[in-house]
Formats: sequence, C-alpha cells, structure tokens
Amino acid sequence: MSLGIIFLVIFIALVFEYINGFHDTANSIATVVGTKVMTPRQAIAMAAATNLIGALAGHAVAKTVSSGLVDAQFISPLVIVCALLGGIVWNLITWWFGLPSSSTHALVGGICGAAVASAHGNWHAIIWSVEKVKDGKVVMEGVLHKVVIPMISSPLIGFFGGFLLMGLLYFLLQNARPRFVNHFFGKAQIFSASYMGFAHGLADAQKTMGVITLALVTATATGSFQHIPDWLGFLRMDKSQQSETSIKLIQNAKSTPAQLHGAAAVLENESRRLQPGEFREAFQTLAAKTYAATQDAAAAQRLTNLATATHREILAAEDARWLTKVPVLGSMVAGKFTDWQKTLGSEMKAAEAAGKPALSIAAKKVQDLSPDVPAWIKIVCSLTMAAGTMAGGWRIIKTLGHKMVKLQPVHGFAAEATAATLLAVTGSFGMTVSTTHSITTSIMGVGCAKRFSALKLSLIERILWAWVLTLPAAGGVAYLMVKGFQVCGWIP
Repeated sequence: MSLGIIFLVIFIALVFEYINGFHDTANSIATVVGTKVMTPRQAIAMAAATNLIGALAGHAVAKTVSSGLVDAQFISPLVIVCALLGGIVWNLITWWFGLPSSSTHALVGGICGAAVASAHGNWHAIIWSVEKVKDGKVVMEGVLHKVVIPMISSPLIGFFGGFLLMGLLYFLLQNARPRFVNHFFGKAQIFSASYMGFAHGLADAQKTMGVITLALVTATATGSFQHIPDWLGFLRMDKSQQSETSIKLIQNAKSTPAQLHGAAAVLENESRRLQPGEFREAFQTLAAKTYAATQDAAAAQRLTNLATATHREILAAEDARWLTKVPVLGSMVAGKFTDWQKTLGSEMKAAEAAGKPALSIAAKKVQDLSPDVPAWIKIVCSLTMAAGTMAGGWRIIKTLGHKMVKLQPVHGFAAEATAATLLAVTGSFGMTVSTTHSITTSIMGVGCAKRFSALKLSLIERILWAWVLTLPAAGGVAYLMVKGFQVCGWIP
C-alpha cells in the first residue's frame, strides 16, 4: 500500500468534512437567520467558531466510526475512498435541491455499502450488534445500537422535545408582551445557536476523524508504515502489525506455551514505545495475563506493576485537563477509562465459569479496543469543518429557516436548545445521530406547538423521503464504486 493512497484517503476525507461544513451549516444557524436575530455572515462566523470548539471537545463518535460499524478485515484505504465518495455524491445531490439530508447517514451508508462490496456480498462485514469494552464499561456496539435505533428515536425525541419546550414557553409567557418576548429571546437565541454550533461540531466533525483513524489503523496493522521516514511517523497508530499478530496468537486456544510467551514479550516491547494510554495499559495487562498462563510469575508481576502505573498516569493526565472542570460541558467531554486489570480479570473468571478459554476471551477484548484519535487529526478536521462552515449553505438555510415554518426568536430558541441538547448527550455516548434530523424535527415540533397548520406538509414530505433514501443511496453508490475498482483490479 503506497503512501500516495493513504494521503488520497486523507484528502478525500477532508473534502467530505469541508462539504459537511457547508452542507450542515444550516443545521446550526438556519433558525437564527430565519428569525433575523443575526445576519447570515454573522451567524456563519459564529457557527464556524463553535463548530471548531465542539469538534475538539470529544472523541466518542470518532471511536464508533473507526471501529464500531464494519469488520476491519474488509476495509482498505481504497475501500474507504469509495465509502467517502458515496457520501459526497449524495450530499451534493441533496444540497443542490436544498434538502436537509443527513451527512452522518450518508457517511455511514457509504462505509457499510463499501464494506459489503469489499466482502463480495457478505453482509457479515457489517457489525450489526456486538458487546465491547469502551471508555471504562461494557457497551453494545454496532450499526443497530449506534445508527439504526438513534436514527428512529432521535427525530421523535427532537419533535416531542421541541413541542413540549415550546408548549412550556407558551404557558410561561402567555401574559408577556410580544415586544419583550422578541427582545429577550432575540438575545437568548444567540446563546442557543452557539450551543447548537458546539453540538454540531461535537457530533459531526468526529465522523471524518473516525474515517481517517480507521484508514491509519488498517495501514498500520498491515505493516504499510514499517519503512516510512521518521518525519511521517505521526501516521502510525498504536496497534502495529506485530502487536496485532501477537494478540491473534494469544487468542488462538491452540497456541503453545512457547508461542504465548513470545507473544507476551512482543506486547511488552510494543508497550514501551507507546505513550501512556489505553493501548499501552491493555497491552501490559494482556502480557501479564499471558505470562501468568505460561507460569512466568516474575514477568507477570512486572507487567502488572507497569499496567498499574500506566493507569495512574492516564487518570492524572485526565484530572489535569481544565475542560473537564467546566460545569455541564465537563461531564460530556471527560474521558472514562477502562481499568484493564479489573476488566480482563472479571472477563477471564466469567469465561472459566462458562468453560471457555479465558485467555482467548481476554485477547479478544484487547483486539476490540477502539483507537484514540490523534490530536493532529482532531485539529485538521476541526479547521476543515470550520472552513466549510464559512462557505455557507444558503439553499438549505432557506429551506429550514423560511420555507418549513415561519419562526420567531422564541421558536428558534426552543428548536435550537432541544436539538443541541439531544446532539450533545448522544454525542457523548458515541451515537452517530444526525444533526439534520435533530434540528429539523425540533423545528417541526415547535411549529406544531404554534399550530399544526403552520407546517408546510408538502415540503416535509420531500425532506422525509431524502432521509429514508440517504443510507441506501449513499451505500449503493459506494457499493458500485468498490465493484468498479474490483473489475479494474485495484481492490481484491
């Protein structure tokens, strides 16, 4: 695999991020423009800044995209290129017609379609539902839990949340003067729009971060970066080809004690080159368990002590971050780290009780560990989305801010507050929720609280069709592209 292909993946991913910026700009600022609280240029500048902050604030969604949707063995950089192009094509089509479709689901559809094509029609390439250890706890991963259920539930929550919040505001403000209401919520909407921009960055910018991370993880695990120049060392991810091979060897119940001891030694050596983090702690813990299984008590104790020290370093570094101490925001962006000694210990005890090979189960847990997103990827993707946001998305702004329902500042505030809260909460759990779905259904709910006839049902019907078609359409484009690459011999 050439470096040129890797850089092509990164370039196309950033093109998708840029398009996402101007395609989804309307999601965070359409209401504040539609209510005339801010001019389009002011709103776009504000959205660009808040998108940037939100994109840098967390990484849960990026980890879902990089390891929680498709089987990595069917993924290569060229497959990722096809996935991105599938999402880009659908985004541009819906942007041209002014329809607020989901960039999130366009990307997810592209990844799933490309993976199925790469697996030659094997639908098991898509991770539908699986249990994983993530951010310190056992969670359910896969397309069902991270895409399908949120895709159905988030629009309902957005609609009824907007409806209820607007109904509450109507009740509280029934005796207030219209001039006071417009003046107060005109100011308040600046804050709610900023909150929406932050939540959009937290939810959407991370998808592309996850795609780039997935490409680099795949390239590192296949040995593509073994001989790259030192100045390109930032491309290497934590799980190298040697560590991947060793984990698979430990996972194999037929491995001999000598093979297991050698695999543990490789993981110990690999952990020395890593910065304090979950991969380093997981490698050290698995190496300790493997040494113990081969009756090397001294080595097992040495690695156990190292894993304990690494865990303390991780917690100390997290405690030193100032962002986690900010009220409300802090709990959303705080890292929740796995204590790998407790996790693997409990997993092995449960496996032994069930008559399963305990060490193999422990190795599988480490193999499923989601990679952290490097800081340089976060920064590049955040700046690219901010640049795309600055380009604007006037067609969709017109649809959301003017055509769907006539908005006043109080309506814009209710819609933005509802959608932003939904995005911030789901984003902190790593769910790939659509910004478009959240804000659009919140506007619908606010419109229904005003009066049901305020909604333009013909336009809403067009929007709903765009939503329904997004996953299969983007997936279909990506599938056909992979098949074309296979015919040309570029993808096996």
